[in-house]
Amino acid sequence: MNIFAQFVKSLYSPKAMASFRFQGIGKTILYVFLLVLITSIPMFITFGTSAMNLVKSTDQFLVNETPDFYIQDGQFHADVEEPFIADEGGFTIILDPDNELTLNQIRSYQEVVAIQSHEIIFQGKGTTDFVPLSDFQGAEITKGDLISFMNSVGSSFPIIITILLLVGYVFFSATKFIQVTILALFGLIVKNSLKRNNLRYRHTWILSAYAVTLPTLIFSLLQALRITLPYSTLLSFAVSLFILFLIIKEVKVKKTVTNKTIE
Repeated sequence: MNIFAQFVKSLYSPKAMASFRFQGIGKTILYVFLLVLITSIPMFITFGTSAMNLVKSTDQFLVNETPDFYIQDGQFHADVEEPFIADEGGFTIILDPDNELTLNQIRSYQEVVAIQSHEIIFQGKGTTDFVPLSDFQGAEITKGDLISFMNSVGSSFPIIITILLLVGYVFFSATKFIQVTILALFGLIVKNSLKRNNLRYRHTWILSAYAVTLPTLIFSLLQALRITLPYSTLLSFAVSLFILFLIIKEVKVKKTVTNKTIE
């Protein structure tokens, strides 16, 4: 049975998954890579689309909505008579060259980046960070420079997103192998409780790789839909362990044959 057929069987058939224990480790490793690839597609699409929209909206915001501004000799200048405040999808941008807003007023926003005369203030998730504009001493940054930078990011975006997706795929694969390895250790406890003494760790590792299929698919779809469940990692592991229990239960027990002597 090829690994694509195994993927389908792993969604509903513990009996079929139990039969996979006889295959080689190499094929199982290949299956884990395939599983991560398939289940990562929805999240990769969501991430790629969001990143593209962010770059596009930021560029349009700079061009069409912000006033002219520049940073020179460690000081921020903007063509405004009062603080410029704009909300972009729940994220607030403030340009305040004359320091008219107090720190408490800036902190009243949940997520904000505020540029005042001599510093940039980042507020998000209960934390506030400050970047002094003196760090840019000797450099002049204008609105046109930022627009040019966003255009260059947009042109090289396919390369950037490809690198990020590859890094993400490697990370998710490593995480999945760790999960399978830990689950296989619990599988030893399960096989002992079910008296499946003919199973070894090699077998429980192979079976664990297929046991995580359904939970991995479900939770990846929930993540792509931005549905958050509490303790999702533990919940996914618990479901995988239950499926592994059902798989091991399908493994036949070897019957001991007793020879009777005839008198």
